[in-house]
This record gives sequence, structure tokens and C-alpha cells, in this order.
Amino acid sequence: MVNWSNPLFHQWIRDQWHIDIHCVQTDIEIQGSPERTLSRVVMADTQGRRFLVEQFDQKKWALRDRVARAMDFLFIRGLTQVLPYQMSVNGKFLPFFEGTCFQVTEFLDGTPLKRPDYLSSSAMGKNTARFLSRLAGSATGMEPHISFPRFSIKNYIHELFRTMKIHDRPVHDRFLPVLNFLESDFMPAHDHLPLVFCHGDLHPLNIIWDHETIKAVIDWEFAGIKPDIYDAANFVGCAGIENPNGLGMDMVMTFVAELHKTGVISETGWRFFPEYVLALRFAWLSEWLRKKDDEMIDLEHAFMHILVDHMTEIRDAFHRSA
Repeated sequence: MVNWSNPLFHQWIRDQWHIDIHCVQTDIEIQGSPERTLSRVVMADTQGRRFLVEQFDQKKWALRDRVARAMDFLFIRGLTQVLPYQMSVNGKFLPFFEGTCFQVTEFLDGTPLKRPDYLSSSAMGKNTARFLSRLAGSATGMEPHISFPRFSIKNYIHELFRTMKIHDRPVHDRFLPVLNFLESDFMPAHDHLPLVFCHGDLHPLNIIWDHETIKAVIDWEFAGIKPDIYDAANFVGCAGIENPNGLGMDMVMTFVAELHKTGVISETGWRFFPEYVLALRFAWLSEWLRKKDDEMIDLEHAFMHILVDHMTEIRDAFHRSA
């Protein structure tokens, strides 16, 4: 990893972005997942401006460059709640220094998220729904310029179960009833869901808040072409795992009601929305298995069965909120 205090590195930053580094601020808490970078830090320049500087393995360059170009596309088209990466003087979003690549963005402070109190905020739900509406509008026309691979949660789940069957049979058998539930109606319908550009990891912790309004949405690494219900389902699922009553609380119910008004989700998407909330939890289960986090595996199992057992009630509640 880079030595953030290295004068040669500071000179390189100046050469690439015309930023004169004054100091490295290691005492600042940075939102978003640190696991997606090799290292990251906040740097202040001689004018008092602060920047988030992130270091990535060269193997991530293609992905990060594609994401950077997508964010630039969205920002230019009016989505100001995107923090675009600063382009270098040579027109690069991720130039290289000593074998690894770096990106620079403006650093924003935010209001700390009070968990799980935020679930009572209808304003946060409404503002997130409106962000998704603006995202849909700003992303129109992106595909001819930036190509993203398609994502299939159906294929992801099937591959996860094949892996679990070989390497962790007890977990495979424990979650098999949930897969069987999805196989009945959701899996056959999955490939007919309309596809759009999505953030890919939208949840309250990936938003920089100014109290209940959105300053910026961060961590776009999983952005790409996915079903139109992807971001909304992930947002709702993260609220539900936070609190057993989260799905019926003000933030989620207002979020769903506002989404109905925007029209960004298709009729087919709404029909299978609760199932997609459930299906996406397998992506989180995969993360807990990777980390060997037995407590979160148990929590996912309990949450998935709440969703399965109350699917009809959840669907009716979301429909009534329209």
C-alpha cells in the first residue's frame, strides 16, 4: 500500500490533479466499505479543500474506470447527488503510481445515521425514492456509451447453492426451503423483468445524509444493468434486516408509496418485488459466508423465513401504499 505521507506521492498528486496537499487527515471517519479499496484517506489541500483519495489494485482498473465514466455521465446529465471522480490533467480517472491506480473525489461530511432510529423517518424514504427517479432519468441513453454486464440474481443464487452443496452442505440444506419457495413463481419470471441501469448497492449506509436529505450516494462499485426493482429491493431488504418491524415502518412504507408515484418500476417489477427483496438476501448471505459470520448467517435465515411466511401480507401492504 502507498505511503500517504510520501512527498513523492504528494508531488504526483499535484502533477495529476493540480492539488497541493497540505496534510493527511487520518482522524476522519470515511463512509462506505473500506474493503473495496487497498487503502483510502482524506487529504486536505493548501486551500482547505478536502479530498478522498482511494488506492486500488491494478486488476480493478477496468471496473473502476467503467464506474467512473458512468458517474460522470450521470453527473453531467443533472444527477448532482453523484460524487464524480476528478479527472487527471491527462484525462484519466484512475492514473497509476508505482503499480496501483488511484481515484480522487471531493470529500463530504454527513450526518451520522442513527441505527435503527432512521427507520422511523418518512422523509428519508421519500428522498431515496426521488433519488431513484432522478437516477432513472439521468441514466437514459447511457448504454451506447458505456457497456455493463447484465446481472442475474437467479444465476447467482443457483451458483451459490452449487458451491454450498460442495463446501458447506449444512448451510445448503438449511437454506434450501427458501430456494424452493423462489423456484415456484419467481425464478421462471426472473428473466422477463425489465432491465435498467442501477446503483447496485443502494442502502442507507451508502448515502451521505444531511439530516434527512441526501447529499450524495456513494459506493457505486456494483453499478450496472439489472432488473428495475434491484435498487429498491436492496434498500427495503436492508431496512428489514435492521429491525424485525422495519418493513412496515415509516421509511420503507413512504419509500414504496413514493416509488409508486414516480413510475420508475414496471408492473411486472411490482408483481415480484417482495420476492426480489428475498432473492437479494442471498447476495448478503454469500458475504456472511465469506466472512464466516455465523451471527449474520443466523439473522439472514430468520429474516428470509419472515419474508417467506408473510409474503402475501407484505405484497398487500406494499400494494396498499400505492
